[in-house]
Amino acid sequence: MIHGIGMALVSAAVQAGSAQPGATVAGEFDSNGVKIRFYAAGEGQPVVLIHGWMADSSMWGRDASGKTSLSTAGSEGFRFIALDCRGHGQSDKPHDPAQYGVEMAGDVVRLMDHLKIDAAHLVGYSSGSYIAGVVAAKHPRRVLSLLFAGQAPLISKPEPERGPTEKGPDTGASEVEIFAKAVEEGKGLGSYIMAVMPRDRPKPTEEQAEALAKWMFHGKDLKALAAAGRSFKHLGVTVEQLRACPAPIRFMHGEREGELVKEAVSAAHAALGRGEIKVVPGGDHMTTLLRPEFRAWLLEFLRSARGSSEAQTVKPGSPEGGSKP
Repeated sequence: MIHGIGMALVSAAVQAGSAQPGATVAGEFDSNGVKIRFYAAGEGQPVVLIHGWMADSSMWGRDASGKTSLSTAGSEGFRFIALDCRGHGQSDKPHDPAQYGVEMAGDVVRLMDHLKIDAAHLVGYSSGSYIAGVVAAKHPRRVLSLLFAGQAPLISKPEPERGPTEKGPDTGASEVEIFAKAVEEGKGLGSYIMAVMPRDRPKPTEEQAEALAKWMFHGKDLKALAAAGRSFKHLGVTVEQLRACPAPIRFMHGEREGELVKEAVSAAHAALGRGEIKVVPGGDHMTTLLRPEFRAWLLEFLRSARGSSEAQTVKPGSPEGGSKP
């Protein structure tokens, strides 16, 4: 399950004005023909923040006007960098699904190249964890640490090892298809809201669902979001690939997270045989990021990983650190 509705609501719910004013600098670069927008704040070891489907960089913090603004309070020694994934926020929004998938991981690597960053800590939330997993699998020596939050990397078996009736990993494809078909039909997204609303939340009426959809998706490129969602099936990595990345790993999810996410996290943790799972009290997919424990445990993990990161740094363009996805 991707929880696209949750990510859209998280992006909208982040408290405005909570970040330090004037601390964030915006920039953009060409990533294989697609303009990617990013925001940076702080000084020190780089931490790349990767948002989930339907969200954007502002889910990590915003100023009073609603623009992305990253708080550096209590995070001395780190430089936070949040990008708008292609198809989201202020980045370009191609409608071709072939422009997504592994290209989204390529955007992260090319961002690092653009900023002349040898290696970085990666923090993925929701489907941002899929993207972080691909970067770690394909460019292991460019990763200082990995925090998979609100989801696990998309672990799959190599095709020859898969049984004839064995499916690939769950990517939330049914949720994506409900959204994509609603976009294609052009009849409004109330049906999508009704279909994917978490079971533990009150079911809206059709009128309420349509109103919520109009508010959530106002100004968003729906065809681009559909194309991005449909590409997630191409973000699978193997256990062997992830094990080849020596960076410290941590998983984090809310106490009230969906069962599919909890199962994916537990399975990934067991398969990799390292790292730990931190459970944010009272948090669900929409609120975990807003809980004080999330930031506290993120900073604690980054500090613990900082000491072991020197040996993992390589120059962009070297065999382990090339810029191609």
